[in-house]
Amino acid sequence: MQAAVITASVSVVVAVLVFLLNQRSQLLQERRQARLTRINAQLRELYGPLHALVDVNERIWAELERTQLPPPGERLSVRTLPPQAADNWRRWFRSALMPTNLRMRELIIKHADLLIEPEFPKPLQDFCAHVTSYEVLLGAEESGERPLIGHPGEPYVEYVRTSFTRLKVEQLRLLSGKRGTNGPRGSAG
Repeated sequence: MQAAVITASVSVVVAVLVFLLNQRSQLLQERRQARLTRINAQLRELYGPLHALVDVNERIWAELERTQLPPPGERLSVRTLPPQAADNWRRWFRSALMPTNLRMRELIIKHADLLIEPEFPKPLQDFCAHVTSYEVLLGAEESGERPLIGHPGEPYVEYVRTSFTRLKVEQLRLLSGKRGTNGPRGSAG
């Protein structure tokens, strides 16, 4: 009789342990799936398009700088450029660089809820402020004025590239089923 009670008690304990382990496993799987869903949205709606647009603008800018623009110290104003260089600059700026900048700013503002960080990152703040300050000058290009806020340059480009890569690595880790660190420091947002 006592052996039957012990066997029954052990069976109940084992059943409870199996149930608890299954619940824990299911909870971890649900958390991983929720994390993957967020990362997919971050990549699809913000960091993926932003990364592509940054790369396009950087490629265009590098080629313009290499082939058509005077050295940095000599391009303070469109008025100081030779007429052909000024025309080229206006065409590239108005048709390629600025429209892409406007699209990037729109992505950042529209999808700010998908940012990795809890606060709006300074490189993104600086970039959005630069684009907005440049919009004011678009109609007054000939005035020789410079935008109130300069382009953040490498910190912005680095932020976008690093964030995109960080999210892709986390996405691949989650898709592979490998365990990793979770939480604010180990997660991608």
